[in-house]
Amino acid sequence: MSRPSRGRTAIRAATDETGPGTVAAVLASTFPHVFVSDAGANNLNAAAASLSPTSRFSFRHAPAEAADTWLPPSTVDFASIGMAFHYMDADAALRSVAKTLKPGGTLAAVTYGFRLLFPGRPRAQQLWYDVVSAETTRLIREGKVFPAAVKGAARAMTGLDFVPVPGELYRAVRRVYINITPEEERPFCFLEPDGDVWKPATSAVAGGEEKDYVEDAGWGRQADGTWLRGFLASSQLGFDERTWDTQGWKELEEIVAAGPEGKVEIRWPVAVLLASRRAD
Repeated sequence: MSRPSRGRTAIRAATDETGPGTVAAVLASTFPHVFVSDAGANNLNAAAASLSPTSRFSFRHAPAEAADTWLPPSTVDFASIGMAFHYMDADAALRSVAKTLKPGGTLAAVTYGFRLLFPGRPRAQQLWYDVVSAETTRLIREGKVFPAAVKGAARAMTGLDFVPVPGELYRAVRRVYINITPEEERPFCFLEPDGDVWKPATSAVAGGEEKDYVEDAGWGRQADGTWLRGFLASSQLGFDERTWDTQGWKELEEIVAAGPEGKVEIRWPVAVLLASRRAD
């Protein structure tokens, strides 16, 4: 992805709320040591199995909200949280991470949306939204999506705008929106408004925070129908054969199958949050 330029401090260590370890592997190419944590034991085990050499990493089964309970204060140069803030108490996580960052240290968070973009194929893009919205609403109404997951989805549908950055702890707060234009009001939202089913999360974007809008085809790929099904299923919201049997999904797969080699280009809308730890 295209990254905004930022000043760099001496690099010694980084932390990552890891998931399966994808971001931690990238950080290890720049930082001599990466502290890896996750609230989920399965994620942490997957990361431990894939990251090497193990001497470059330290692993801890703990949520970001508890980072300061196991990392010494003011020792970390760079902290990252990837595709995870919507599961957390965002304010508690940011305050805990701040205690571990050195003055001037950087916090970076990123998330991508399930509202896929289909460049040059407006019908496919509309079908994706219509099917995902209708089927997610159905699954929620049928009680197949836990309330906590519904709340997490509502947060995710703001990108990272629901995350409040404490001004007394962080400075130079910058929100970057990738493959999104300023005119789009709901670029991450994949559900039609329905007060009986879900309630939107409140934006926590504060005055004075910088905003950048960037086009980046690197946040994209060629996808066939099988990949699209798998991507949707990876949400773990419960999409099933009833989803694939809808007329909208069948039409979408027909459009995809008619593309070169049975594939079309897709892109993600992406949100990035950057901030620096205050020195005072």
